[in-house]
Amino acid sequence: MNAALTGGTGFLGSPLIRLLVERFDAVRVLVRRPRDDARIRAMGAEPVRGDLTAPGGCDGLARAGDVVFHAAARVELQGSWSAFRRTTVDGTRRLLDSALPERPARFVYVSSAAVYPLRAAGDPVCADRTPADPLEYNYYGRAKLQAENLVRTECERAGCPWTIVRLGFCYGPGNRALFKDVVPRLKRNRLFVIGVGHNRIATCYIDDAARAVLLAGTAPAAAGRIYDVASDETVTQREFLDAVADVVSLPRTRRRVRMSFAYAFGFLADLAARIPGCEPPFGRTMIVLMGTDQVIDAGRTRDELGWRPEVDFQEGMRRTADWYAQVQSARSARRSAARSGRIEQRTT
Repeated sequence: MNAALTGGTGFLGSPLIRLLVERFDAVRVLVRRPRDDARIRAMGAEPVRGDLTAPGGCDGLARAGDVVFHAAARVELQGSWSAFRRTTVDGTRRLLDSALPERPARFVYVSSAAVYPLRAAGDPVCADRTPADPLEYNYYGRAKLQAENLVRTECERAGCPWTIVRLGFCYGPGNRALFKDVVPRLKRNRLFVIGVGHNRIATCYIDDAARAVLLAGTAPAAAGRIYDVASDETVTQREFLDAVADVVSLPRTRRRVRMSFAYAFGFLADLAARIPGCEPPFGRTMIVLMGTDQVIDAGRTRDELGWRPEVDFQEGMRRTADWYAQVQSARSARRSAARSGRIEQRTT
């Protein structure tokens, strides 16, 4: 059996590809940028040139009998609704239009716990008892939910088994977006704890998340099911931000802001985001996501798929620190080589 994957060049992509090439006879990965071909091949997969945002951009990716893993989406929490719709919703529609006529064995959609309402407190969320109802301004969650509905509707119409996996807050090596957003604020002392910082974050180490997605595509019981994936550890907002600061060897933030003030600033940022060319670094979605209590019940995933998180938060952040140090070392080496090259040019 073979697998086809979108989102293979993203945060989840690398650990998922490693698992897929061990489990499947062949793995094809949709790749938009030619520079990513060599890395995909080095992991044992076949790059297929394409682009979910272009008409016909994923033709040829899926074949008869494949398990299709769809992990590509707009991952930023900020942006216009049209940007989320174009990538997450319309991209999913294009993939379904291309893949389903080939009669794949299963279609696995990688979604997010962001489809649930962001509440100040309450019981753990899960597909069994929590309606998927993201807030109006949560474009990321709204786009994910619309894509989920497309997958269910179109797969059932085509007679293709489907599975949806809703991931919690994934972290670990390779999460460049997190450090791109957080590290500059830590350096400028502009990172704030929202509220007292005791609210819980539903974390999941990235390799554990990838294993859950693999199981969703291979377990017979997973057809027609929605699975929630997160660790059962208690990790608070403050503990998470402190750990990120430790990873990058910067002082931990001690600045705090009340949720009401943060939400007001987020509201203004969302208004500013409507101005063409204006892209604020945060909005209400990020404020509420970081500042409210978020707990996920992954009981169904454990019971039906036999999934268990294998990496706890302390070990996961240690591995993240090792990866970050390697990235910084490689970046320093490239800068040194570039400076040496400029010096040689001036002296010749």
